[in-house]
Amino acid sequence: MNELLEERLRPYFEPLAKKVQSAAISIAWCRGDDTRTSLLTNSAGLLPHHITTDSQFLVYSITKSFTALTILRFAATGKLRLDAPISQWLPDVPHAERITIRQCLQHTSGLADYGSLPEYHAAVRQGRPPWTFEEFLVRVNAEQLLFEPGCGWAYSNIGYMILLRLIEVISGVTYADSVDREICHPLGLIRTSVIAGRSELRDLTIGYSVLVSSDGSPVDVRARYDPNWVATGVIASTASEIACFYHSLFKGTILTADRLREMCAVVQARPSHPRFVTLCYGLGLIADPDSPYGPIYGHGGEGPGYSASAIHFGETGPQALTVTLLSNTENHAALESMTLAAGEALMKQRDAFHN
Repeated sequence: MNELLEERLRPYFEPLAKKVQSAAISIAWCRGDDTRTSLLTNSAGLLPHHITTDSQFLVYSITKSFTALTILRFAATGKLRLDAPISQWLPDVPHAERITIRQCLQHTSGLADYGSLPEYHAAVRQGRPPWTFEEFLVRVNAEQLLFEPGCGWAYSNIGYMILLRLIEVISGVTYADSVDREICHPLGLIRTSVIAGRSELRDLTIGYSVLVSSDGSPVDVRARYDPNWVATGVIASTASEIACFYHSLFKGTILTADRLREMCAVVQARPSHPRFVTLCYGLGLIADPDSPYGPIYGHGGEGPGYSASAIHFGETGPQALTVTLLSNTENHAALESMTLAAGEALMKQRDAFHN
C-alpha cells in the first residue's frame, strides 16, 4: 500500500478492525489516465474471506449518482425535460403535478423519507418482505409534503424511488438495464450492476452487519438482507470502477460540458455536515464548494453490511483526483473522513503514481 496513505488512514481504521476483526477497506484513486488500488486490513495483514481490490460491495446511495446521470442522458436525447412535472409519466404519485424531476434529483421536492421510520428498520431487521412502491408512499405519508416543492431541502429516498420508476416508464426496460445501457456499457464498467434480489448478494464480498443482527453481533449480511428494501435501487461495484465512474463524469466522457454544469449546480443542504464546510447538493451529487481542497463532488452510501464514499477533488485538468473507499462494515462516518484524508495525502504527494 502507498506508505503515505497507510500512515494517514490507519488511525481511522484500527477502531473498526477491533470491532470487526475481518474488516477491510478497498481503496482506489484516479489521476489523469492512471488508476491505482489498494487494500487496508487489520494490523496482522489478514485478507478476510479472500477480499481483493476487485471485490464487489454494495455502494448504497452512491447509486443516486447513477440514477441522476441516467436521467441527464435521457434529457440530452430529448426523452424528458428536467423541469417537467412527474405527473407527465406518474400521475398517481401524490402531488405529481407539483413536483418536477429536477426537484426529486436535488431533494427539493418536499417529499418525506423512510430512513427515519422505526417500522422500516424493524421490518428490515426481522427479515420481512420489502414494501411495495405504493406502500412506501403510504408509510411516509407522501400526501403530506414537508414544504412547498422547490422551497426547501430535505433528503428524500422517496424522491429517488420515484425517479427509478420514472426511468422504467420512459425507457420501457428495467432500471438495471437502463443503468447498464446508459452508463456501465459506455464506460466499460464490467463489475458494476444493479442488484435486483437476494440471490445476487452471494457474489459480493462478505459484509458484516449489526443492523440485521438479532443480538448486536456482526453477521454476514448476505444471508439475512433483501436489497429490495432499498427502494431507490442499489448498485454493487468495485472501488476502482466507482472511482472510474466519477472520474469519467468530470472528464466529460459521458456528459457534455453544459449537462455536467447542470448536474453540478448546487443548493445548500440541511443540516450542516461535520466534515464539510458548506454542505450542498447538485443533481445526484453531494458537494462542498468551500472545501479547503477546492470544490469537491461525490456521494456516500451506507446500509446493512457495507459503507461507501467517493469524492472528486478539482473539477478538471491533469491533476484532478478521484478517491473511492468501500468497506465491508457499517462505518460511513469514518469512511468519509478517510476519503477526505486520502485525497489530502494524495494531493500533497504528486508523485504517488510513480512510487
